[in-house]
Amino acid sequence: MGGDEPDRFDAFILGYCDAVKAGLRERWNKYRPEIYNNETSEAIGGLAARQATLAIEIATNPGIWNGHIAPLILRCMTDTHITLAWILGAPLERSREYIRFGLGQEKLFLEYLENEADEAPADEPDERIEKMIEVRKSWLDSQLMEWAIEVNVGSWSGKSTREMAAEAGCEGLYKFAYVPFSGPTHSMWQHVGVYNVIHCENPLHKNHRIPVVPDLRTDPDFLYRSAKYVSRTYDLLSEKLKLQCELPLPVAFFVDNHPFGPANDETDD
Repeated sequence: MGGDEPDRFDAFILGYCDAVKAGLRERWNKYRPEIYNNETSEAIGGLAARQATLAIEIATNPGIWNGHIAPLILRCMTDTHITLAWILGAPLERSREYIRFGLGQEKLFLEYLENEADEAPADEPDERIEKMIEVRKSWLDSQLMEWAIEVNVGSWSGKSTREMAAEAGCEGLYKFAYVPFSGPTHSMWQHVGVYNVIHCENPLHKNHRIPVVPDLRTDPDFLYRSAKYVSRTYDLLSEKLKLQCELPLPVAFFVDNHPFGPANDETDD
């Protein structure tokens, strides 16, 4: 970049993050939760804030706009959207299932920590583990007394992500974003085979592949995809919660203000 381009880029990123925050704030301010069923508002609000956080984190770290790291965040964003969309299909029941499952996972982790602490020599207690147990148990008890929490090692919803996406009307997002981004997230061969191995140049080695750490260029299309996902989540909240919102969506801000070339609007929804 030359001249005033760095300033323009910084102003764009700052403005985009402000648009993401404003979109969340506008919807939360218009939402009127049922205070006697706080699990619903906490699950919905928490997931919406998680989506906004992911969008901001990818925007403020241009060095990760590449095929190795950006898909990890985009996969989380598609997962967050599908989870929220499915919960909004039956908010009271499903938000409770979602929260209780998470508390069960925390209880299970606490048991692992306590077992680790018990195995430490009596004269050499691990103060870090003991402090972690204290802090996490305090948080857990603030939600629900530990003895009342069940541990479920299956799917929190009792369904696969594909089934949840189908029921929530997110099949396109699942097929064209969640599935392809799962490859890099789980380091599967369809990603590793493209990005982390190349053919050996020695003709005597039978065209085998050797490991490589690629130097990938920054691609703002990953930020554009993130803008679409957080905007899709905001649209979902407006529709399901019957909110009349007026501020432009983050994706609209991106399209109107970005300093890059034409966005690649490849199907992913």
